Amino acid sequence: MNNQFVSKETLNSCVYYKIEHPKFAATISEFGGQLLSFTPKDNQNEPQNLLWLSESSPLDGSKPIRGGVPLCWPWFGPAQGDFVGEPQHGYIRSVPWSLINVVESDTSVEMIMQPNLTKELSQSLGLDVQVRYVFADTVSIELTTTNTSTEAKPLSQAIHTYFALDNVNDHKVLGLNQIRYLDKLDNAAEVIQDGDVVITEHTDRVYLTAQDKVSLLNGNKNMDILGQGHDSIVVWNPWQENAKNMVDFDDQGYTNMICIEMANTQGLVLQPQQVHKLVQLIKP
Repeated sequence: MNNQFVSKETLNSCVYYKIEHPKFAATISEFGGQLLSFTPKDNQNEPQNLLWLSESSPLDGSKPIRGGVPLCWPWFGPAQGDFVGEPQHGYIRSVPWSLINVVESDTSVEMIMQPNLTKELSQSLGLDVQVRYVFADTVSIELTTTNTSTEAKPLSQAIHTYFALDNVNDHKVLGLNQIRYLDKLDNAAEVIQDGDVVITEHTDRVYLTAQDKVSLLNGNKNMDILGQGHDSIVVWNPWQENAKNMVDFDDQGYTNMICIEMANTQGLVLQPQQVHKLVQLIKP
């Protein structure tokens, strides 16, 4: 690669893109096209990776990577309809991606990637997808889907971001008070959020909102999480017992992470040739 800030590295037969810029650092796995770390370089504070990555997760391409920002597409959760029995959260977490373009400047780096799906699978789905990362003092993740078929196609998806916490006992998610959510641990019972979101147990909620912002208070540090093109915001933490039961999840990892994800879960349908953009922007 002939880039100023982006280099390509191979470790244990897996390929990574390392971004080292005066204003930030980041790592993207070619497998899954997945952002694994993003560290703003603030001269006033010690640089800190904003994302959580499980130390127990295989990074050899044998299974999806646990942590960072997995991209769930073209469904979020179990497959439905004609694709029942296919992989949880879709295909693109589990295939290599190609780097399409890099644009660098003194303030930012933009990278566009596309998954290497087979021609047969792409035709069966009738959908194409790309991701566009824009790194600066923020990071923007833009998932663009095009219906390439002649029929309407359902689409559910999520930008499944694992945020790092200093301590799960000292955090709040702000901005969801009085928002309806589906509690996936209680047969999708509909609940109204009362106050700020504070995780104290296994939590799996789909907030039914297209609002463009929530905030994560991590100790005394505040981070804004902005979105576009979503109809839901997912909040998840497996808590102690479930963390121990997942071989790719650190036993104590639940104490240092929370997933907050812009998603489409409410029946989005793309018409032929329609383009949809799902965006999540992280602003420390």
